[in-house]
Formats: sequence, structure tokens, C-alpha cells
Amino acid sequence: MAARGLVTAIASKLALHSASDYICSFLERLQMMRVMRDMKLIMESGATKTDCCLLDGAGEICSRFTVSGINVAVTSPETISATVSEAASLVEHGASGCMGEQMPEDMCRHAGTSVRNSVSEIVFYGAGIVETQGGAYPGSVETHRDVCPANPGGGQCLPEYIRHLDGALGAAFPEAGREYHSDLMAAARGLCGSSPGIVAILGTGSNSCRYDGEKVVENIRPGGFILGDEGSAAALGKMFLADYVKGLLPAGVSADFYRQYSLDYAGVVRLVYGGGSPSRALASLAPYILGMSADEHVYGLVRSNFRNFITRSLLRYGCADEVRVTGSFGVAARDILCRVGSEYGIRFSCFLPGPMEALARWHGATGSSGVRE
Repeated sequence: MAARGLVTAIASKLALHSASDYICSFLERLQMMRVMRDMKLIMESGATKTDCCLLDGAGEICSRFTVSGINVAVTSPETISATVSEAASLVEHGASGCMGEQMPEDMCRHAGTSVRNSVSEIVFYGAGIVETQGGAYPGSVETHRDVCPANPGGGQCLPEYIRHLDGALGAAFPEAGREYHSDLMAAARGLCGSSPGIVAILGTGSNSCRYDGEKVVENIRPGGFILGDEGSAAALGKMFLADYVKGLLPAGVSADFYRQYSLDYAGVVRLVYGGGSPSRALASLAPYILGMSADEHVYGLVRSNFRNFITRSLLRYGCADEVRVTGSFGVAARDILCRVGSEYGIRFSCFLPGPMEALARWHGATGSSGVRE
């Protein structure tokens, strides 16, 4: 009898333990389903790369990854589609690790959804997307998602140049609402948060704006690498190659460049005009040029590039005594940039290679409307 009582007691404790494990497992799965629901994908794209960050339903970072760059003004529809497809695959891989383990297949089945369908919002910041003065697009709200005046019953009022990107994202993430901002808004939110300031982007291309803490209120148009982009890596590459092909570089620099790149005149022409992204090709020379900046002539090119940016863009804001910078080229050349800035009374107070880390925090603390919760 004593033995039977002991067995009964043990069985009872095991049953309770099993029930407790089941309840804990069930609660863990509920928690997992909660964070997997209403996920947000933040994409910040320049000409060279697109930084992506996946946030769970609690605003915490699930994963970060990088895909090819998209400039909606110049990137081909085929490249846009391929880049979005790659991002969608990486989202599925990243989402499965949100809880530190693979999301059980039965959970997706019971939830009646897929990982891609769990993304409820996409915020895309990109080069080539034009912010109008005051931050609003004509005939639409800043996010370009307002009802079209010609279609008051519904539908998105997207500018033509965004529509292929929007179609690709809509096909990859069918349950996600989508909004679009310029790379300037990404820089402003990442560098300034809710505070006003002057922001500069110095990467493959360049851009700048005055931000009032909520929206871009003034923007001196950059013009692209042919018409402008002063201060950028591409502009510096263009200046350097122009001197190289015309024989204006010091002989030692010219010889060293040829040893490094084996580019004669015909090779330079092919590099710049024969590829699909001349601005990226020009910008790829920036690390070499900065490495040769001990040469007086080369240093003069770097300095002139930044002077052009300051005089043709930053000084025109009228209150650019302090400027915050994002972009890998600006970070790499920060010492020279700061020296040139001091000539004009400008202090460059903050340098970030990219705004994504700060953007992720900003979006984690705000709702989709951009208002802090």
C-alpha cells in the first residue's frame, strides 16, 4: 500500500510537471506569435547598397542584412525586382531567428500565415525619391499613400518612378502597407531624431537638407553626379579621373594609379561609360584617392570637392554652423572635411556611416504614423 501511494504521488507530480511544461511551451509560442505578428521592415537604400532591418511586433530588432542598392531614378526594373526578391528571402531567414531558434512550421500553419505575410509595414527610404519643399509630394501625403485626386474611391497616388518598386514589394509582402521617403528623411531621422538640424549625406552621391524635427523643410537639390553631387565619392572620382586623362596629375601619382588599376585612356572610358552604374564606378576610386591625399595635388582635389559642397549647398541654408553627416565617404574623409568646414565656420558634429541603427530605434519607438507612442 505504501509503495502504491508513493507511485501515485510520483505520477501526480509528473503529471503536474508535464502540465506546467505544456503551459510554459504554450505561453512561449503565444509570445513568439505576438512578436512575429505586425513585423516592420525598414529599408534604407543608396546607389551602392540597401541596409535592411526587420523589427518584431514589440519594436525589437529581429535581423539586419544588406542587399544591392536601389536608386529609383536610374536602377532598372529587373534589378529592382531581383533586389526585392533577395530581401524577401533574407527576411524569411531573419524572422526565423527572432526567438533565437527556428520558428516551428506548425506555428505558421496554425497562424494561417507565412513569415512574409507577418510583415505588416514596409518603410522604404531611398536615393532618387524626391522630397518636395515642406516634405509633401504634390497631390499626395509625404509617404505618397494618400488617395489619388483622380481616384477618390481608393488606390495609391504614387509617382510613376516608384511604381515598379511598389509592385515588387507588394508582390513579395502582400499583407504589408508601404510608405516611401527620400534618403534625406532617413538621414534626418537617424541623425536628428525629433530635433531640428542641418543634415548632409556624403556617400556615393551627396545630398543635404534642413530638418525641423518632423519633416524636411528645405533641400538644395544635389543634381546627381553629372550635374552636381558635390562632396561625394563619385564627384571626387570624377575630378581625379578628369585630371588623370588630361595629364594633370603629378607623374608619380599617375604612374602609381596605373600600376594599381591598369587603366589607360580607353580603360577609363570603358569604366565610366561602359558599365551600368558610372557613379558607382567613380565612387569606387575614392579609397585610393584618399590614400594618396598626402600628395598636395590630390589633397587639393579632396579639399575642392568639399568646398564645392559647402559653398553650393550648405551655406545656402543660412544657418549651417553645425552639420551632421552620414555616409561612408564622409566618415572616411572626416578629418579633411572638418578642416575645410572650419574655413567657413561650420562644425561637423556627428558622423555615422549609415543611419539604420538610429532609424531602427526611431521606428521602434514610434507608430506607423511617425508619432512617438
